[in-house]
Order: sequence, then C-alpha cells, then structure tokens
Amino acid sequence: MKIAVLGAGVSGLTAGRLLSDKGYQVTIFEKNETPGGLARSRFKDGYLYDPHGGHIFNSKHPEVVEWVFSLLSKENWQFTERNAKIYFNGKYISYPFELSLCELEPEDAVECIYDFLLSQQGEEPSNFKDWLTWNFGKGIADYYMIPYNEKIWAYPLEKMETQWMRGKMPLPEKKEIIRSILLKDPTERKMPHSTFYYPLHGGIQTMINAIAGGVTIRCNDPIRSLEKRGKQWIVNGEDAFDTVISTIPLPVLPDVMKLPDKVTEHIRDLKYNSLTTILFDCPKTDITWLYIPNHSYRSHRVGYQSALTPYAGPDPHRGCAALEIIGRQFEVSPSLVRKAGIVPDELGFTKVLDSEFTEYAYVIHDLNYRVNLDIILKYFSQDASFKLLGRWGTWNYKNMDLCMLDAMNLVKEM
Repeated sequence: MKIAVLGAGVSGLTAGRLLSDKGYQVTIFEKNETPGGLARSRFKDGYLYDPHGGHIFNSKHPEVVEWVFSLLSKENWQFTERNAKIYFNGKYISYPFELSLCELEPEDAVECIYDFLLSQQGEEPSNFKDWLTWNFGKGIADYYMIPYNEKIWAYPLEKMETQWMRGKMPLPEKKEIIRSILLKDPTERKMPHSTFYYPLHGGIQTMINAIAGGVTIRCNDPIRSLEKRGKQWIVNGEDAFDTVISTIPLPVLPDVMKLPDKVTEHIRDLKYNSLTTILFDCPKTDITWLYIPNHSYRSHRVGYQSALTPYAGPDPHRGCAALEIIGRQFEVSPSLVRKAGIVPDELGFTKVLDSEFTEYAYVIHDLNYRVNLDIILKYFSQDASFKLLGRWGTWNYKNMDLCMLDAMNLVKEM
C-alpha cells in the first residue's frame, strides 16, 4: 500500500515513521526545506532557536515516552523542573499565579483570596471570559487570567468556549490553593509540564531528525492539488497513492481539492491566530518561561532557550531567549527591543538575533468551534482512504505528545 502523508510536522512524521517501520510505502510531502513543522529548530550565530515557540517533551502516556526514547536515548536529553515566572507589578511571581498568592503584596493577596473563596457559585458559564472569573474569583481573573489570555489568544474571550482547556490549562483544586496560601509555598503539584525533557544538543530538531530517520520526505514540495481518481489519490497531479493522511491546516484544503460548498464554508469559519518569535541575547537565568500579562507590553511570553540546555549559545556566561508576540506579521527591526511597550527593560534584552513569523500558531476554540468541526470531520470520515491528523489537520489544540499518541492510534486503526 502506498501512503501519502501531507506535512512533516510531529504528527505526520510519527505516522510516517510507524507506517514505514511496518513496511508500507510512505512518502511525506513537506512545503519547507526541513521537516518538523512547528517543532523545528535552527542556530543563528551560534544561538539555539525554536522559531515557532518553545517545544519540550513530556508525557503521561508510557507508549509515547518509550517510543521517543527508543529513537533518541535518554542520555541525549536534559531533564528540567520548570521554573516559570509571571512578571506582575514589577515582580517575578511563581507560576501558576493562583498557587503563588503568598508572593503578592498583602493587599493584592487578600483581594484575590477573598474573591477566590466566593468563587464557583451559581451556574458554570459557557464562555471563557466569564468562566475565568467564575472559577478563580474576580481578583485572580482581573490581575492575571483575563489579561494574559486576552494577549495570547488576541480574540474576544467571551466568544470562546471552555471545553478545550481541560487537561491543557492548569486547574488546581481549591484545597491546593488554600494550602499554598497557608504554607506560603507556591510549589506546583501535578501541574501539566512541571517537569520535562529537552535535547542537550541541536534543539527539539534533534528529536524530529530521529523520528524522520529512514522515512521518505519530499521537502520544498507543497501540496498544490489533491484529486481522487477511482480508488487512488493523485497528489500534485502526478503521484498516485492508496491512502492520504493530511496534517496540513484545514483552511488549505479548499485551495487544493474540490469540496462541497457547505464544508468549505465551515472550514473558512475556523479561527486561529499567528505568532512572531524574536530571538535575543540576554543575561543568563534559570527561568524557563516568563509570562507577561500586562497590556502595557506587546509580548506575552518569553522562552529562555538557555535554561533548556547548556549548549544554547556560544557564550556560557550569556543566555538567549525567544520573545513571543501574537498577531499579524510585522517588521522586526534590530532596534525593536529598545522600543517602548515591547518587553520590560529590566529583562536586559539587547541584541535581536533572529525572528520568525508563524501563520498557524494556535487553534482558537470559539463558540462555533464544535459545530464547524463536527460537520467538517463528518464529511471527511465518509472516505476511509483519507485521514485527518494533527493539531491543524483535526483542528484541535494538543501538545506534542498527544499529537504523537493520536498518530499511534491512527496507525493501529489502519
């Protein structure tokens, strides 16, 4: 059986590698010059850069962990306990915010605690903005939850649903929050990604390259056309395949294949946002991520590459960090860091080393999300020879390990 995989991101590579190992004839089509999708890495002037946002590896699924470490053994990874901070009122507050109220100024802490104790009363709201206040109380919501989520989504929170965050967003129980207050202990307990692995050398691209080994990948070969002729799929007008696994963004499909108007209409109504990342030279720190909820700054998060591996830059006494800004593409000038309203001055960012724009960064779970997706998935499920997979292929905001798990399950079904 000949199988075409559209897109060499984590999902496509995982499916392609597993199918190839089972003896199938697999060809992966990738529009970029290197595989990896959002999990690509590169070096600029000796500095490590994950240009599409930070990607680390951890999973509560043993089959995923075992498979990844079978391809890239554990000694090639650095194990790290997350040291994330929130830049709040000029101070570094531990993450997550709701477990770190003991680090706030007394008046702010009292307000958050009081509102929190009165929270979760009445019917649970169905939109994200009201839910944040309902779940955490007005103080925590107004100080951190609402402003930060307004920045990272750049979409009205009242027009977003709430189901997507289960298992994705830290949701500690009330008892945990009360314990952290009484003991003045912001330590995370059972929070997602509280510990993780990152390759010692080469960035997350090292894991990508390990997965891609032995798989036929046609880089610089974007999907221009996709047509069903009889029982075979013709890719780009020339190559015939028995099965297609598509991981490319759903909005691309109407441009390369014929779809019913109704399906196209629902695809066009899907929401997403874009991301610009900017690599900087900066002072060395053991902070892994810094969240910036204040609307006075355009950036919403900083990922410190040099905290993930000691081999992230040429100078062991300096660090490097990737600044993240949601929104449309804009010109990144060398003087960007000196402009007001980009990032707090005290972070010490100096030299712009590199930048990257990512059109498809995050799936937005708006109020029409499930209606649109149900109709789209129902249509494609009618043809067993066409499979959808991955964050963008299934339009589902999942982390890297869950994308791998979905690919594993798809291969088992096939």
